[in-house]
Amino acid sequence: MKLRDLLRGGKPRKPRVGPLGAPVAQVWTSPSNTLRALGSSPSILVVKLDHIGDFVTALPAVKRLRAAFPTSAVSLLCAPFVADLARSTGLFSAVYSFDFFGARMQEPRFANADDVSELKALGLPAHDIIIDLRQEDEARALLWGLDAKVRVGFADPVNLYALDIALPELERCMRRKPWPAMSHSSTRMVLLVEALVHARDMRGETARFASRPHPAGDLSDCVILAPGTRLGIKGWTAEGWVGLAAAIVERTSLDVVVIGRGEEAEMAARIAAVLPPDRLRDLVGQVDLADLPGVMQSAAAFVGVDTGTTHLAASIGMPTVALFSGFTDIRVWAPMGPATVVVHGGAGCAPCTLPSETLCPYQRRCMSVINPEAVLSAMSGVAVHPELKRLRAALQPELVFAAS
Repeated sequence: MKLRDLLRGGKPRKPRVGPLGAPVAQVWTSPSNTLRALGSSPSILVVKLDHIGDFVTALPAVKRLRAAFPTSAVSLLCAPFVADLARSTGLFSAVYSFDFFGARMQEPRFANADDVSELKALGLPAHDIIIDLRQEDEARALLWGLDAKVRVGFADPVNLYALDIALPELERCMRRKPWPAMSHSSTRMVLLVEALVHARDMRGETARFASRPHPAGDLSDCVILAPGTRLGIKGWTAEGWVGLAAAIVERTSLDVVVIGRGEEAEMAARIAAVLPPDRLRDLVGQVDLADLPGVMQSAAAFVGVDTGTTHLAASIGMPTVALFSGFTDIRVWAPMGPATVVVHGGAGCAPCTLPSETLCPYQRRCMSVINPEAVLSAMSGVAVHPELKRLRAALQPELVFAAS
């Protein structure tokens, strides 16, 4: 393969901006939050309605699922002609059958409302998690004939099913144009199980970084604000940052620390203008990246936008409030950590991927709709410091909270 075949020229496509909708400040409930709320032994239903070879190829994924959820009851929904073989594996606590594809059906068809109703009529018990291991999506709609809290499967860009956890479906793409390299079908199903397992575990994972002494000292009586961002479209409003800092100082005995690169000096000055001089510690431009984890980890809480600093704060386990714009997909890029809450505007146009805030036709309503009260309330839900925990005011009508 020649180099010119690997490189693609031309200008990047201009992103299309969808309708704004009715954005309101809300806390994002991630699949990870939902999975953790299910406890250590969620009930699981594996859906594998296709043929014998497909079922056998899926067995490594089922074994990985059993290993990851050793105390869970794992059941199977399969074709009638596979049911006895499935029972003989000893991998399933129960095996249910539903004939969708037929033993010798050759012409593909997509599940319709009648199929969903027929599956519902079987009266299968509810399960916490359903994972559909079929890679093509002809039968994906059947998942909504089953009662579940989390649905996992392969996603296709043509048929947008509302799965909670998904990996891209490759079969249809591969048929349009063969790929020079490809993973085995069994490997893809194992990867789908790994996506589920990692979603369950990721909120509890933390990172460790070597720390060294820094003049900032102990920040346990401080809340860190990190207003900076490389892309302005991800930023919060200046009024929001100033109002948040003022509220923290007014309602608690904690001080405010502002961190960031040199260009955040203007924002730090605006915050300083409304605070008593002894209640602000301005560390803008004074902390190297390698020193950040050590400086931040003792603080009572951290607030930042969708930047590397916020991801870093979340990863070390400190109480973190991430203010997430509509620039990127929150399902893919939201910061994750054991004490992290993500506040966003829920704009209908997200993700827009607009490279500049000047291109936004809605004046970045996805961020301006977030007010300091929403941030304080979210902070109180993850903070350990007693003064921050008491900040949670009566819920405003526009603020929706995730189950913790």
